[in-house]
Amino acid sequence: MPPLFSAPEVRRIYRFVDRSGQPHPILDDQFESLDAAWEAAQAWLEDRGLCAEAMPAALAEEFGIEVTTANGHWRTLRHPGQRFLLASSGPLPHPPLA
Repeated sequence: MPPLFSAPEVRRIYRFVDRSGQPHPILDDQFESLDAAWEAAQAWLEDRGLCAEAMPAALAEEFGIEVTTANGHWRTLRHPGQRFLLASSGPLPHPPLA
């Protein structure tokens, strides 16, 4: 017997935002996963000569992240400037989706 209520699978899309909550002026793109978004941001910063030690702080300072909701709106997962969400080493952590 199928479940009484089932939510349709929602395809999540991610994007970067700037300090004013607008799409990021440079990395204004949509990404299929949170990991793909962070990888693009890291690559962009590396291309500009940023050293690995400065990467977590620069990512936290410059990039906020939003995700699409089931109804197609954008929900902010992290605002730019939230340094405490980034670790000093290892892979970049990201907040879990509720």
